[in-house]
Amino acid sequence: MGIKAIAIKDLKQTFYHPTAYVLSFFFLIITGWFFSSTLFLIGQAELRDFVGVVPFLLMFFIPAITMRTISEERKQGTIELILTNPVTDTALIFGKFTASFITILFFVFFTLTYPIILTFIGNPDIGHIISSYVGIILLSSFYIAIGIFASSITFNQIVAFILSFSIIFFFYILQRVAIFMPPSYQEFLLYLSSATHFKKFTMGLITLQDVVYYLTGAALFLHIANDIIESRLSK
Repeated sequence: MGIKAIAIKDLKQTFYHPTAYVLSFFFLIITGWFFSSTLFLIGQAELRDFVGVVPFLLMFFIPAITMRTISEERKQGTIELILTNPVTDTALIFGKFTASFITILFFVFFTLTYPIILTFIGNPDIGHIISSYVGIILLSSFYIAIGIFASSITFNQIVAFILSFSIIFFFYILQRVAIFMPPSYQEFLLYLSSATHFKKFTMGLITLQDVVYYLTGAALFLHIANDIIESRLSK
């Protein structure tokens, strides 16, 4: 059993359960409202309000998806069974990450109808649309890694949800906190803020610094989760 097998197992558990479809329904209802309000109430053919609300929504939806990834396996004692197969701790972590990432892509995929609608009724900036979706995907990977980390340190799904939400919110709110700090700290806090980097994508900019931020952050939390599992199972 490797990354692929673990991902498939988790995806089956996710999509054989109504929770995924309920979450996707509410995700599309909320994003659809923000998209249509800009389009019909203001008369602007753009994705600004939709893209702006996505980080806030993912702050709730991703912890709900990732909270059971590791915690449930540990609670039921199946994690030891999985790791008795020829599978490494790293394969387990990346398998869980892959399944959660594909689930989020499932949510995001249906929002592609929004830019398609815009192309029929207006002349949207394709580069801006592409950069916004790249930002959403990278932000999601960062949030998912945090969720898996939170799930790896507890047996309780609710605790995992609260912890992952708190960490995600911490990185998100740093941009607001920075303005109250001395200038010497502002630049550092702004760099740590996930909102700061995401904002550049919404402006149509894809920079190496922002891509590295999300990928490094995701890799860091996945590495810590891997170390946690390895240390606890070795006891």
